[in-house]
Amino acid sequence: WLKPLAEGPNEARGGARCPPASPLPPTIRTAMARTLIVLVSLVIGATAMDVTPLQKVLQLLDDMSAKGKKQKHEEEVEFAKFHQWCDSTREETTKSIAEAAAQIEQLTADIAKAEADAEQLATEIAELEDSISQDTAELKEAKAVREKEHGDFSETHADLSESVDAIERAIATLRSREADVPQSLLQVRDSPRIPAEAKATIESFLALATGGSEEGAPEANAYEFQSGGVVAMLEKLRHKFQDERLALQKAEMNAKHNFEMLEQKLTDNIKEETQRATDKTAKKGQRLDDAATAKGDLQTTEATKAEDEKKLEDTNTECHARSVEYEKNQVTRAEEIKAIAKASEILRSDEVSGSADKYLPALVQVKRARATALVQLRGGSGSESPEDSMRREKMVYMLRHNAQQIGSRYLSLVATHAQTDPFGKVKKMIKDL
Repeated sequence: WLKPLAEGPNEARGGARCPPASPLPPTIRTAMARTLIVLVSLVIGATAMDVTPLQKVLQLLDDMSAKGKKQKHEEEVEFAKFHQWCDSTREETTKSIAEAAAQIEQLTADIAKAEADAEQLATEIAELEDSISQDTAELKEAKAVREKEHGDFSETHADLSESVDAIERAIATLRSREADVPQSLLQVRDSPRIPAEAKATIESFLALATGGSEEGAPEANAYEFQSGGVVAMLEKLRHKFQDERLALQKAEMNAKHNFEMLEQKLTDNIKEETQRATDKTAKKGQRLDDAATAKGDLQTTEATKAEDEKKLEDTNTECHARSVEYEKNQVTRAEEIKAIAKASEILRSDEVSGSADKYLPALVQVKRARATALVQLRGGSGSESPEDSMRREKMVYMLRHNAQQIGSRYLSLVATHAQTDPFGKVKKMIKDL
């Protein structure tokens, strides 16, 4: 029943041998090689079975096909779960990276803004400190000027007051004609604010008064006339000094008021600028703290983003590798199932079934000779029956033909060993496969 598998299309119909077919794809060659080796193994061990070799092979092929389909389905389910994990991991990681990038951009802007604010505040603080220094210096200078002005006022006011007092005493003395008239006039004359003309008049009067006492009593009319002129002059000087003193007092009051206004203004400015500088200094410190905090957050976010990017890269690499492996496995599974289905189709064809019916009685006879075959397998020597020789030749031809068709050196080696030792070495090599 193996004849249709072993012979080419032309030989099966009695024609000439056809040229070797072109090599099949590696996966199909591998699948068919395994199938053919299983067939050879079953043919060799068919003597120990109650079912026909063909039925056993078909059952095995069906089991292999079902197992292959099951494994293929299990791989599909498992890969679907893995693919879902890849998608969800990529989505979550990509979202995390995008959020980190946005956060990094925001943190970078926050740092730049905080540092710019701190720099601007530092400039404003420096300006306020300069203004405070200027106001402080101006206030100090104003106080010094005011002290000098007040000192000058006090001195001038004292001089004017003394001059007015001396004039008033001299006038009173002249009017009362007391004996100390010369003494009173001398005080007036020595006053620094008495004009030179007035001093000359006083000296002339004092000379008249002194000369009259030495030469006798002066005439009453002449003395009276002279004293009246001196009194009028003194009255005029008194009013003049009083007016100057009054003007000096008014100027002092104005100067004092202006100083107090300036002092209040400068003091308020210094207080306000000091408070503003204090507030800006605190705000500057806060902005620097904000920048430092943002830099720490930026460093952490960049590290997290780098980890996510590495995770995404590793995930993509792993998913790609698994996907490529899955696709290859699926192709291999599909081609194996296809090869098994093709072999099963061939074995179920009329030609193979008919050959099995033809050769089945001989196989049954082989079963009856089981003891002899086992002895030969154990001993590795002995004579070979014609039926066994025919079967071995067909098997060798089938192995060589399929080895040439699928390009399998190992299957060709099996055929070579099968020609010299039809059972022992073949079974050993099949087990090694």
